[in-house]
Amino acid sequence: MATDLLHRTTTADEDALLAVHDQLRALLAADLPPCAAAGLRTALASVAVVVTDLGLRFEHLLDEGV
Repeated sequence: MATDLLHRTTTADEDALLAVHDQLRALLAADLPPCAAAGLRTALASVAVVVTDLGLRFEHLLDEGV
């Protein structure tokens, strides 16, 4: 079981959001065509806002070029 930034147990929906977030980050680590990488960065930025607003995780995506 995962916990959020306040050490509360996450819900199944929150775990699913974190899984999407992690999958997008993993895909961006691959050597992708520029159009795919750009689209994934956009998607990750949107998902990261949700993950941050819910207090699930906090990251500075600008440091990673997102």
